[in-house]
Order: sequence, then structure tokens, then C-alpha cells
Amino acid sequence: QSSLRLLSLVVVMTISSLLSSYSSSVPLRPSTSSCPIFATAFQIQASVSVPQQQLSTNRLLNHDTDKIETLVKEKLNRIATGYQIHGEKMKRTLEMELELSGKVEKCFMGDNADGHNQSLLLSTKLKEKKVRLEECLAVNDRVVHQLLATNSKGGQSSLFRDVQFIPSAAAGSTGEYDDLGQLMGNGGLVEGGETKKETDGYDTALQVIHHTARDWTVGAAPCRDETILWIVRAIVQYYTRDGGSNDGRNDLRVLIPGAGLGRLAYEVATCKDLIVKGVVPHVEANDSSVTMIFAAQNVIKMLQQQQYQHQQEGNRQLQSAIYPFLSDAQVNEIDARKRFEMEVFPDEHAVDSYKCYHDLTGTHPNLSFTVGDFVSTYSQQSKQNQYDVVATSFFIDTATNIYEYIYIMKHMLDTNGVWVNCGPVQWHPCALLRPTVEQLKDMLQVAGFELISWSVADEAVAYRHPDDVGGKGLEARYTRSEAYRPLQFVARLLSSQDDGSSSNEDLPLKIQYSEFLNEVANGKIEVN
Repeated sequence: QSSLRLLSLVVVMTISSLLSSYSSSVPLRPSTSSCPIFATAFQIQASVSVPQQQLSTNRLLNHDTDKIETLVKEKLNRIATGYQIHGEKMKRTLEMELELSGKVEKCFMGDNADGHNQSLLLSTKLKEKKVRLEECLAVNDRVVHQLLATNSKGGQSSLFRDVQFIPSAAAGSTGEYDDLGQLMGNGGLVEGGETKKETDGYDTALQVIHHTARDWTVGAAPCRDETILWIVRAIVQYYTRDGGSNDGRNDLRVLIPGAGLGRLAYEVATCKDLIVKGVVPHVEANDSSVTMIFAAQNVIKMLQQQQYQHQQEGNRQLQSAIYPFLSDAQVNEIDARKRFEMEVFPDEHAVDSYKCYHDLTGTHPNLSFTVGDFVSTYSQQSKQNQYDVVATSFFIDTATNIYEYIYIMKHMLDTNGVWVNCGPVQWHPCALLRPTVEQLKDMLQVAGFELISWSVADEAVAYRHPDDVGGKGLEARYTRSEAYRPLQFVARLLSSQDDGSSSNEDLPLKIQYSEFLNEVANGKIEVN
């Protein structure tokens, strides 16, 4: 028997549909207006990947749907509550530092401690920090609850319109289905269970704040320009200048795996340079985390609300404050004041993009979200030849087996479709294969991709905010920084006649066998 690969919950969220009432933002300027476009209940479709045995023996019960909804709500509530627990821990740590510093200063300086310039003492600075910390934690706590809210308006009582079940790609399945808590991804962790991934993995409130700042604040715009917008520019160039073809259709079918808080998907969906050329993007964003998708949904609600406010009342801004650096590790810090720097979201460019799209088309962006395991979801036969573009940003190094990602990309893309990538090859702990950039290049060519462009960026790009690295006139935040020189490529899928490869029609079976081999390599399945 093997340890089951964590099953995945796949939730399809059609953002372009009318949304439920927006109610939980923390606006800088409060609004009392209601928005008609949110009057209809927001529709969510769920598709759950389960072991093959259950599909063949009809072991799934009707109450599973209600149980999944309950688990999602409980999960998001736990994560939001987890930020309060995190905040209390930060305050306790600071209380300890404050008490210790005061006593040590008294120890070394004696009665003269009070005679020194109080503003220079560490204890004084920590008292000031305590006040700011409590204020900023309260703001961030409201933001987390705002972004993970599932409360519905307009008569909506269910998170999901309907639930569908699809076969899982997981190997060695015993057919057990008694832990629906495992349906929501592994949170970026190999081991540790549900609790661990909600405190240390991808599914945490801190990651929501981190990704919100990176995707939706003006301060992170330079980082997005070198990554997200590089991808958008590459798509525009291919389909408006380089003769890219989608068989004469005016719609462009785009998939964004590993979409996070959704900014790349949003930028492609609202891209003016495509729209004015008569190309209408239909964008589907995928992520393994329900946490990220609900947060992304609520940011989109803010943008739709902003568009309505613009139409009704002029340029009145609906933005929320956020302190993205508040919970950074207390190491390598140069100036404590930078920890308390505030950003607002969504940024003005995002607001303007929505308005521009609406002005050009008279409608809302064609943007949907799918939550679930990338391998199980997109290796399905129904996904073959369904996309003109697959765009990946900081995604490919999440693969357990990169061959699976490559051949799923090939499976999904239509003939002459393109895979556009920007990101490092910082293979995650789950990775069993860790090719170099040059090895990866050969792997794509063998799989049947023509490399239109392939390069590693000359300069390192900060992952979250330019100040994290500093330089170029910027005041650095830390003595050590996290930055990447991303691999950037555009790869066109050749026709099967051109590449001489076998058909992808049996991909689901190949993926299942590959998953079995992964489990063997991990030592989870013993082969006699």
C-alpha cells in the first residue's frame, strides 16, 4: 500500500459572471453605495478529483458536496483566525524583548540609565514599536478577513453552483475517502498534514498578505514589470506582430497555472494592446490553494465595485490599506521604520485597466479561476487542445516531476499555441527531477516545442518589492536580499507531424504511470 498523494479540490470560479455583494473591504474612503452588478449570487463550480475506484463503484454520497463546502468555509476561517494567533505571538515576543532590554539597561547603566538620552535606548524604541505593531496588526487582520470572506449576499446560500467528480492522477490509491480535509492541496509542503500547511506552507494568512502586496500594490510595480508584464508583452508580440495564429478566431484561450492572487491573469484578461487589435482574451487562472483564489476573487470584487463607483460618482477610490512588511523575520533589518511602511491595494493601474477594458468593450473581463492540483486537473482528456496560450510565472519549479508539466503543456495547447514562462528554477522540496536551465531547454525541444526565445535575465529581480534588494537609488530594507534572474522563454508547440512525437491521447494513463514511478522514487511504494 502507498501513501496517497493529497487529493485536490478543483473549484471553478467564473469571475466574469455577476458577483455577490461586496461587503467586507477596509476602504480608505468608506462607501455606502450598493453595486447592482453584485446583486446576483456569485456562481462557483466545484470539481473534485477522487480515486478511480470511487468513480467506478459509485461510492460518492450526496452529503459529500455539503461536506466540501463546510470544509472550505472552516479552512478559510481557520486561516483568518490564524493571523490573530500570529499577531498575539508577535506581541508576546515584543513584550519579552521590551522587559529584557529594560532590565539589562538597568543592570549595565544602573541609576544612570534614566539620565541617558531616553530616545537612544533600545527599550524606548521597543515601546514605540509596540504601539505601531498593535495598530498595524489590527489593519492587517481586517484585510485578511476581508480577503477570505465567504459570507454571501443576495440570497446566495451555497459556495458552489454544483460539484463534479473527476478521476485523480494519484498513484497507488486504496479508494479511501474519509478525509476530505486533504482535498485542498499540500500547501507547498511535502509532509506535515493540514495543520502544518496552514501555519508554515502556502495556505497561510501571511502568504495572502505577501501575495497581495506583490500582485496588487504600486510599490511592487517594478517587480511586476520585469516578470508579469514581460509575459504580457511576449503574448502581445506573438499574437499581434509575430504572426501568431488562433485559427482566425477573435478569442484567445489562455491558461495561467500557479496564478496566486491573480495579477498575471488579470493583466492578460484586460490587456488593451490585444483588445484594440480585435483579440479578446478568455483567461482561466489555476492555483492549488482555495485560500489564494478566494482572496483573488475579493480583489476582483473591489475592482468591479470601483468601476461601478466611477460610473455613478466619479473618481472615488475604494482601496484598502495593508502593511506587507510587518511580519517579516527580525533578521538582517536595517531600519525598523521600514517595517511599518503602508501600501494600498488594488493599485491605480489595476483600476485604470478595468475602466479601459469596460470602456472598450462595454462589458467585464473574461476571467475565471480553477482551484486544484495542476497535474490531476489538466491531464484529463477533456483538456486536450483547449488553449492557445499557457503562461507560467514562478511556477515550473513547483513540479514534482517536470516531465509531467512539459507533456501536460503539450497536451493542453492547440497547434501553434505558445507556452510563455518567466521565473526561476528554484526547485521546490517536492521536486524529484531538478534540471538546469540548459537541460530544461533540451527537454522542451525533445517534447516538440520550437523555442522562439530563450534567455536568463541579465539582472536580478526582487521577488516582492524593490526595496527588499535596494540599489539604483533605493534604500535597501535588509542586509540580505531575495532576488532572482528569471528564465524567460516563449515556446511554440509544433504540429505532431512536425515533431515526430506520439499522440497525447493516452496522456492520462502516462501521467498515472509517471505518478506511480514518483511514489517508487520517494520510497512510498515498494517494488519487489
